[in-house]
Amino acid sequence: MLSSHNGGAASTTVVPNLACNLCGSREATVVGTRSRSGAALRSVCCVHCGLVWADPRPVESRRFYEHDYRVAYKGTFAPRPKHVLRAGRVALSRWAHVQPLLQQRARVLDVGSGGGEFAYLLQARGHEVRGVEPNRGYAEFSAAQYGLAVQRGFIDEVALPADHFDLVTVWHVLEHTDDPAQVLLRLRAALRPGGTLVVEVPNIEATCQSPASTFHEAHVYSFSAATLRRTAEKTGLQVDRLTLSADGGNLTALLRRPLAPSEAPATLHIAGEHDRIVALLRGHRPWRHLMTVHPYRRLAGRLMRALHERWQTRRKLAPRALLDRLYGKAPAPPQRLPLWPLLLVASAVAVALEWLMLDRQDAVLTPVQGTLAYVALDAGLVAAVAWVARDQLATLRRQALAVWGLAVVALPAYC
Repeated sequence: MLSSHNGGAASTTVVPNLACNLCGSREATVVGTRSRSGAALRSVCCVHCGLVWADPRPVESRRFYEHDYRVAYKGTFAPRPKHVLRAGRVALSRWAHVQPLLQQRARVLDVGSGGGEFAYLLQARGHEVRGVEPNRGYAEFSAAQYGLAVQRGFIDEVALPADHFDLVTVWHVLEHTDDPAQVLLRLRAALRPGGTLVVEVPNIEATCQSPASTFHEAHVYSFSAATLRRTAEKTGLQVDRLTLSADGGNLTALLRRPLAPSEAPATLHIAGEHDRIVALLRGHRPWRHLMTVHPYRRLAGRLMRALHERWQTRRKLAPRALLDRLYGKAPAPPQRLPLWPLLLVASAVAVALEWLMLDRQDAVLTPVQGTLAYVALDAGLVAAVAWVARDQLATLRRQALAVWGLAVVALPAYC
């Protein structure tokens, strides 16, 4: 281990097993020792540019993605109806990013096409779509169910035509690859000059997730906005736009292959990025996370999603029929559930919180502390419900939600 001073902040650096994929440095700071599953996983941050990666590699990627990845994530070798519906709704949100780029029939490559929901959406809109998917079960499923042209394999080994595609999409794939820079170079070569590459990755700067869920065995690399931008520039791509998702959890980059070769950046180092990323990761603590709206909004969102999926899949429809029904209303978002199931579930959560913090005989908090904690948590719960139901709140429903929110926060007064 080496003692290093970077940007005025003292930190202890290590020599990683793997050189930084962005700047080539072999100096890094350990920023994590566990994955979200609780298994040992060392994650390091490059001292010179701030790129984060798992070191050493946690899995043997070829076998993992061909056979184990979807089972590990979804518990199944091929998508179930709820997975199809969920991925279809995600595909609609991704359509919003690419729709302005597809004003006429285009040749599209979808890398990591998964169950084929996004590729099928584009194909249904008249575009010529080709998919690449390493997982055998999902590749065979998408080809059989939707008639998609899917090539099974890894992006660094499949044959791609040069200067061919108008659009290439890479949704949550780049962080899984062993060499992101090389992947971008291959995809740049497959784009026609002036073509667009859309890349979406998890944001290492995100605080919407629990601190324990920051790192995952399947995520070899973790990008910030600055490191994703510099990686794109390194590979000769022009960054047209870089946006954050509403909760800050994902980064979406629109990258363009210039008509003429572009100059490489003068340096691959990013001043201050290491210190900023390390400070952010170390400052993302469980107690701070619990004092934000994020965990309660996520809980409410997941409950609503589960109810919606159960309702929408109550009839046994084939995957294609399920997506046709969903996509028939695109680009409008799918219809939401009525407000009452959400209020019912949230009310049960509020009663449980009231009992845990105020009514238990062995409560560790004083009545004043318990009341303050209850009000703070339930205010977050009310805000989460309002956010989830935001698209269906007519005036009458806003008034009903306001009355319900006041009743929930004032619940201790009744008890």
